[in-house]
Amino acid sequence: MQTDGLIDLRSDTVTLPTDEMLEAMRHARLGDDVFREDPTVNELEEMTAEKMGKEAALLVTSGTQANLVSLMSNTKRGELVILESESHMYWYEVGGISAIAGLFPWPLKSAFGALDPDAVEAAIRPKNIHFPEPSLICVENTHNRHGGTVIAPKQLYALRTVAEAHGLRLYMDGARVFNAAVALGVNVKELTRYVDNLMFCLSKGLSCPVGSLVVGSHEFIGRARKLRKLLGGACGRLESLLHRVLLRWRR
Repeated sequence: MQTDGLIDLRSDTVTLPTDEMLEAMRHARLGDDVFREDPTVNELEEMTAEKMGKEAALLVTSGTQANLVSLMSNTKRGELVILESESHMYWYEVGGISAIAGLFPWPLKSAFGALDPDAVEAAIRPKNIHFPEPSLICVENTHNRHGGTVIAPKQLYALRTVAEAHGLRLYMDGARVFNAAVALGVNVKELTRYVDNLMFCLSKGLSCPVGSLVVGSHEFIGRARKLRKLLGGACGRLESLLHRVLLRWRR
């Protein structure tokens, strides 16, 4: 973002809406999202599911909440989650993976942010009464702490193969997944097709002041919707800020 001659590179969340976006927000159709009566949010969720090649989507208030809702929707308390050791949900989300979701994170080191399928395979221990049950593999695309590394479709496919062989789900923290798609010159569906579910941020690249979307199957989103309410994230009147995202995507 550039203001008063200064370029602010702290985060892509500091971007500001254009006049066109502000005008769209002023005229947005409103309703109560908790009752599924907000036409703007309903349209946004339907458009999101189609764009990502999944069945359904859910609007939440932040990327951190999106990851927490998704972790809880994919797992049961006490289970083990495999993730990259520099991942955002391990470093920057206040330990919610354990403190709230009740999960045991199993971090694996990587060279450039992409989990090595062989390392993941080796981390999945045989069933034993002493061990927590593994249930989920998490990837981050693009990868924040590895300088925006992009995880390519073939790498996701390799991890999907490992996950399926062991009956695990594969989840993507896709906060900047559209950046990854642009960098690779592919449709975003090429990056979502191998994961069971994912999230992405409206505040990353799309310059929305708040909000993220969780995407997956109808069953998964049904669980996520209930957990969003549990975590106090039912969006109420948030939708007036988001109508401009619809306009931007329609172009």
